[in-house]
Amino acid sequence: MKSTRTELSRRDFLKTTAVAGAGLTLSFTIPGAGAREASAAAAFEPNATLTITPDGIITVHITKAEMGQGVGTALAQIVAEELEADWKDVRIDYPMNDPKYGLMLTGGSWSVNWTFDSLSRAGAGARMLLTEAAAKQMNVAVADCVAEDGRIRHLPTGRSMPYGEIVAKVPITRTLSEEDLKKIELKKPSQYRIIGKWIPRLDIPEKVTGKAKFGIDTFLPGMVYAKVAYPPTREGGKHTAVDDTGARKVKGWIQTVVTDDVVAVVADTYDNAVRARDALRVSWDPGPNAGVSTASIFEMYAKKAKEDLTAPSWVEQGDVKAGLAQAAKTHEATFTTDYVAHMQMEPMNCVVRLDGGAYDIYTGSQFQTMAVGALSKKLGVDPSKIRIHQHYLGGGFGRRLEPDIMLETALIAREVKRPVKLIRSREEDLRRDYYRSATLQVLRGGLSADGKVIAWENTLVAAYPGERYGGLDDKGRDQFALNGSDHVYEIPNQFVRAVRAETGMSVGYVRAVAPNYTFFAVETFIDELAHLAKADPVQFRLAMLGGAPRLARVLKLAADRAGWDSPLPPNVGRGVACVTAQERKSPTWTASVVETQVDPASGAVKVRKIVCAVDCGIVVNPDGARSQIEGSLLFGLSNALKERGTVKNGALEQSNFHDYQVLRMSDVPEVEVHVVPSTEYPTGLGEPGTTTILPALSNAIFAATGARVRSAPLTAERVLTAIQQKA
Repeated sequence: MKSTRTELSRRDFLKTTAVAGAGLTLSFTIPGAGAREASAAAAFEPNATLTITPDGIITVHITKAEMGQGVGTALAQIVAEELEADWKDVRIDYPMNDPKYGLMLTGGSWSVNWTFDSLSRAGAGARMLLTEAAAKQMNVAVADCVAEDGRIRHLPTGRSMPYGEIVAKVPITRTLSEEDLKKIELKKPSQYRIIGKWIPRLDIPEKVTGKAKFGIDTFLPGMVYAKVAYPPTREGGKHTAVDDTGARKVKGWIQTVVTDDVVAVVADTYDNAVRARDALRVSWDPGPNAGVSTASIFEMYAKKAKEDLTAPSWVEQGDVKAGLAQAAKTHEATFTTDYVAHMQMEPMNCVVRLDGGAYDIYTGSQFQTMAVGALSKKLGVDPSKIRIHQHYLGGGFGRRLEPDIMLETALIAREVKRPVKLIRSREEDLRRDYYRSATLQVLRGGLSADGKVIAWENTLVAAYPGERYGGLDDKGRDQFALNGSDHVYEIPNQFVRAVRAETGMSVGYVRAVAPNYTFFAVETFIDELAHLAKADPVQFRLAMLGGAPRLARVLKLAADRAGWDSPLPPNVGRGVACVTAQERKSPTWTASVVETQVDPASGAVKVRKIVCAVDCGIVVNPDGARSQIEGSLLFGLSNALKERGTVKNGALEQSNFHDYQVLRMSDVPEVEVHVVPSTEYPTGLGEPGTTTILPALSNAIFAATGARVRSAPLTAERVLTAIQQKA
């Protein structure tokens, strides 16, 4: 059978995203000063990417969210490289949303990958115009001039002009079209002097001194505080009656807001708003999901996996039924994952001021374009009336892709007619999260007589976040909920069925290229097939990676540096996993080996070491790259060992860090990272490591105990149960 999977790249997907309200614009047509009379001493703005002022300061406008990953520094390095800037003159800012910036979205490890070429050409185009202007001012030939360290130098005479002086003295009127920019010959990697350097992050000084402003740090004149009363169920609950008699008696109470969308109180301080909200008497209709629980969700999942045979395929190659029938050995396993929350350190917060019909929104957003579209539609105003003032994010992990906190605050501000600040408590933040979907995956595999995988079948049941983003394809599939199940192993007969199952629990995207759970099932099941074939797990994988030589390379590198074949003490094992990230056309090739110790009496797992090898193409900032890889590995370890959301009465049972556990410093193992030197086009680093840890740890537990744990997170209770069942 021919594959029926629609090849839709994430770039094409987001170009057609209806809710975004704008396509992805990566062209940098230079408006220059041709449309207006350029004046000496005016700032030079050759494109939407950068501004140069007469003092020589170069400001690179970062349209991505800074949430701890250091993206601003890396993107500024790309611009500065082709601009031939003096790094000491480079600054960055995070501008308000504007159509000229195109799609404003931070996620999927896309920032460098999507913008490397366009930012390079923006810098190169600006350099070209500066060179022409300087040559004109010095009355010399352009061909005799070069740009270096923030100045244009005339080679025959040695005369030079700094960029700031050029901007101050020379009107630059020429423009460059998109075609002009495409024709510019960019540097070869061997010529880089800024890209690839260990440059300290530009945001660190102000974060150390406390000058950095996060969304929660916003205060406006006349500002009041709001607190929202939320329904008892995550989805479907509605208020039927509101009595605010008690709230009105609270000191500092200002107003009660009741609309179809929100029940809230407004007070003069945060504490008073909390007291007034708690004094409300709200009658709720919990809606259709009041009886939903973890048990009912997985019962429904299991039923759908068995009975929903009309669900569309995601991968269809060869004849899997014939392959399984011909197999000398077959194997089946079921994998489940619980809900995972984001648990970013800065809780969701927003300040909104309604002024002259326009909404000024102060927060940190990962998806300004989507937020503008959603707010414009809900508030009934033109998108130009939505102004998002971007702040630093105290963690994101995908949570701040959602505009819900902005919508609530704007609706309240519309009623109150004063600047409103809304901060969710940790408990509210956890209960109102958009979780990584709980999943169930049933895999079947077939081996030939010589131990090769000849058949692979996977039924994947999950809820889909993509509908909110306008991102379901014509078959109703959400590629971001399914990516990773379409692995790159060379298996002649494959079939992956995509079963959508909505549960009454809102789901979203959590830090991981591909949704993490797909690689858990794939890489653990590959290990199980290797065991069935009596083959080494690394060699078993390598035999199927002929079409992915870069993945094979990092797999061998990780195994070698981890001492894959070296002996280990009792109850200690090593496990491996290798992944392609979510886009097969431009993936970040990643492999990890996890070494772990298991207490057979309690099931307690202690990870001793993680060795990770990554091929991400050109590395813009090695220090940032290493930090991102380490962070993604530990985020994945937290998901794998600790994080479990359970459901009762249509809502998450957990409420804070005491009952929703995350990785602690005492749990952090030794981490060793190896980045493959490369001149290939850069991909992304913020997330790929995350997807390797859960399967590698699961496989390490098996190596240590001989017991398989197929439900994540891999808690001590689950490990102990697996050990006891094996015994």
